[in-house]
Amino acid sequence: MSDIKKFSDFADPSITSMLDGKKAFLETDVLGKEINVLNYKITRTKYADSKNDNCLMVQFAFADKPEEHRVFFTGSGVLLSQLEKYKENLPFSTTIKRERKYFTFS
Repeated sequence: MSDIKKFSDFADPSITSMLDGKKAFLETDVLGKEINVLNYKITRTKYADSKNDNCLMVQFAFADKPEEHRVFFTGSGVLLSQLEKYKENLPFSTTIKRERKYFTFS
């Protein structure tokens, strides 16, 4: 049976790996607080009525608890664009603010 392939030999790790951390909510837990953005992942949203086809999963830690990884999910196109543009600067410290109808790193 040596012709059987191992899944780990051909699987794309960006698809199979998840970011670890306890779930947090952007608007109630994260907004306005200093965080360290550690990593992110973009997937397809599971909501059919969404304005954006993408779902952004952000792995972070609160600045005062850097050892505790957390994650939040959002469809924010602005946050997604900012992470894609500045991904080479990860990890970074930031605060997420609401500007009118969108969220942004500051």
